[in-house]
Order: sequence, then C-alpha cells, then structure tokens
Amino acid sequence: MTSTGQKEQMTDAEGKQAMNERFFDLKKDRQDRIINGAMRIFAQNGYRHASTDEMVAAASISKGLLFHYFKSKKGTWEFLYEYSTRYMLLELREAGRRRGTDFFEMYRQLVKADAAVLRKYPYMPLFLRRADDELSSDDPKFKPEIPEDLAGAVADLRLDLVIEAQRPPFLSEQDARRVSRMLEYTRFGLMQELLEKGGEDAASMHEEYAERLNEYLHTLRKMNI
Repeated sequence: MTSTGQKEQMTDAEGKQAMNERFFDLKKDRQDRIINGAMRIFAQNGYRHASTDEMVAAASISKGLLFHYFKSKKGTWEFLYEYSTRYMLLELREAGRRRGTDFFEMYRQLVKADAAVLRKYPYMPLFLRRADDELSSDDPKFKPEIPEDLAGAVADLRLDLVIEAQRPPFLSEQDARRVSRMLEYTRFGLMQELLEKGGEDAASMHEEYAERLNEYLHTLRKMNI
C-alpha cells in the first residue's frame, strides 16, 4: 500500500482527518515500530487496560508524539483497527480469487495470508480478534468511530471463504463451520504460543506458524476430517 493510498484511506467521508497524516511522512520502519508497539499493548491488554506509557515504551517514542499523530488512546485504537483491517483484507485477496476451491486448499491459502501478515505485524491478527470482541461489547465508555463496512470485515470474509469452499462428501456445512471454529481456536492459540516463546523477537514466528498449521491441516485431511 502506498503512502498516498494510506493517507486517503485514513480520511473519513467528510474529509475530516481521522489522524495526523504526517505520520505517513515518517520512514516506513519507524511507522511500523510505532504500529507494532501500540498494537502489542492493545492485543495483550485490551483497550480498557492498555497503557499509553507501555505503548510509547514499546514504540520508543514520547507520549507527546503518540498523541501528536493519533490524538488520543481511542484515536490510536481506531487507527490501528482500520489499518489492520485494510491490511489483512489486502493479504486475503489471493484466497478471495480462489473462492469455491477445495476446503483444505482454502485453509492453506488463509495460512499463507496469515504468515504474510505475521512477518511484518506479529500481533495484528490477535489485536484484530480482540478488537472485534470489544466492538461487539456493550461497554458505554467505549464507542469507537469505525467505518461500518470495516467492522468485523476480516472475520466475515474468512468465514465466507471457508463456507463457500468445496467440502468433502463427508463434511456438511454445519460440520465445516465446526471445523472452522476449531481451526480458528488453534490458529490464535498457536500465534499466542509462538509470540510468548519468541518474546520481543518475533521476526521468524511466521515461518513456524505456517509450518505447524499446515501440518495440522494435513493430519486432519488424512483422518478424513
């Protein structure tokens, strides 16, 4: 995604800047360090318990600079949600082109998309999962401003792709949903395990993630599951 495209996407329909677009004038490695730092704290602690002090420490910036770019803790969360959703939807394009393919082949495409995301943003899927749960909560103190078409869009697309896949004769749609739910628990559990094992150095976790999840898929297929 180009810097210009990012700026356009982070502007709402009325032209009001959702965040300070000068953020995209930073060098990309610094942008990513800020994104990853804030995303990790939100993913680990949730919005309510996420500390901006921890975010700026993780990103190696001052609190004043964080608020200069994102206005507030809520503004930071909103930016990360929109950024993460758009980024992951782009990574799912190839899987989307293969709608209707074999059930297990579709999951391999989803694993491939995950690995591409994790390589650059190790906490993005976990952040988005937790953020979706927060969006669906009834917390009166948390009312983020998220474009309606982006709320839950990644989870919805993943489920659609799985349900539309060609299922083996022994796998009903209901069973496919159950297997999908089981694999989602496995997916997020494996991410969490690898991140905890890797600590701050999560640079290569995407490789082990892809290898191990593909092994699980292969085992399920051999068992006619």
